[in-house]
Amino acid sequence: MVVQRLDAPDPGEVVAAAKAAVRDGAVLTVQARCEVEYEGRTSGHLGEGDRLLVAKPDGTFLVHQPTGHKPVNWMPGGGTVEARESGGDAVLLARRSNPSERVEARILEAYGVTRFEAEDGATYEESGTEAEMHEYIQHNPEELEEGLRIVEHERETKYGFVDFYAVDEDGTPVVVEVKRIQATLNHFDQLKRYVELYSESNDEVRGMLVAPSASDRVRRALRDNDMEFVELSEFGLDAKGATEAKLTDF
Repeated sequence: MVVQRLDAPDPGEVVAAAKAAVRDGAVLTVQARCEVEYEGRTSGHLGEGDRLLVAKPDGTFLVHQPTGHKPVNWMPGGGTVEARESGGDAVLLARRSNPSERVEARILEAYGVTRFEAEDGATYEESGTEAEMHEYIQHNPEELEEGLRIVEHERETKYGFVDFYAVDEDGTPVVVEVKRIQATLNHFDQLKRYVELYSESNDEVRGMLVAPSASDRVRRALRDNDMEFVELSEFGLDAKGATEAKLTDF
């Protein structure tokens, strides 16, 4: 295992460290003030700010802001990450061809760079979690609805991954969102975004929220928006607080 760190590197040092990380199959992290451009299914710009950039050996590229657990920009594995100097700045470019997308981070000031030659062959194992619900639904779609057929598991969209993209016995598309805890209004909103996205090309798309339970307010919100709730109570959790919802969900 090799770990190297550079403090306040200049653009040339950032580029050299990034190229070495790509060459050696290492994880690269950059703490920097940067701006980010995205081009692909849409286009976007993220102005100057202090962020954490992460490039992984499989081509994954993440841009994290100081708060929140999700990256504000990202590129999944399967692509490439390149480094170059441009206009006196170091630039990290992540891109892939299918679909054609690119995320470009221009580093205006680098505070630190770390190259980490990591080794990890362990497999993460879950028990009593959403993963088990997914496996159960894949093998027993009729438990959600008679005649339901799973087309794709974890289909990627611009809003994230749809848990299941399915069709009913009439051939109507069904977007299925699965939660291992009591369904909340946030989960309803998430499903609604997915349904609206697919409704742009098909007016008959159905939405289905699957969870161990849901409050009356969540069930009513689903009904009012022509979406459905399916209860899989056998996946309710015993851990205290795991299925509790916030007051705003009732």
